[in-house]
Amino acid sequence: MKKNADRYVHAIFCDDIRQEIGNKVSFMGCFQGELFVPFMPVALPKLCVSVTVSTPLARPLTALTIRVEQGASQLANIEVSSEHLAHAVTQPQDGSTRFLVTAGVMLSPFAITEPGELRVVVITEEGEMLGPRLRIKVMPQSEVSVASPAKPDASTAVAGKVAAKKATTRSAPVKNVK
Repeated sequence: MKKNADRYVHAIFCDDIRQEIGNKVSFMGCFQGELFVPFMPVALPKLCVSVTVSTPLARPLTALTIRVEQGASQLANIEVSSEHLAHAVTQPQDGSTRFLVTAGVMLSPFAITEPGELRVVVITEEGEMLGPRLRIKVMPQSEVSVASPAKPDASTAVAGKVAAKKATTRSAPVKNVK
């Protein structure tokens, strides 16, 4: 039997991870396999990765390292000791079949200098598991829209004059005092 065959890794790449009231987590600006930027180099204020490792109840994790890599660089390395794993695992609910371990990673700022990909790699006592990847690409030039100042046309010029005229003709109510 292949090691880690019935374990899996899931990851969400997004702009932000927020803890909400009621023990809920919100993922803002989720990427679906690709991150497009208008040009390179560029720095994003933040990039977050939520990594979940799932294992059967019969084989709880005894060692866990979560890495986020970009090319040959390690951007994050989270080592969870066996003591922390033992304390972090709660007793499964009735009907549960798996243990889940989730970790959030925030890369801030996140510098992008060239196209490539981010990879999630998980290492357990049974070996290495490759998780999802996020491909980083430059947006095709035909899709890049550079914001330029809007030029007023005749309708906006007329609307502006009408608004200005209304503003000057308004007056505050006057109270007559005798």
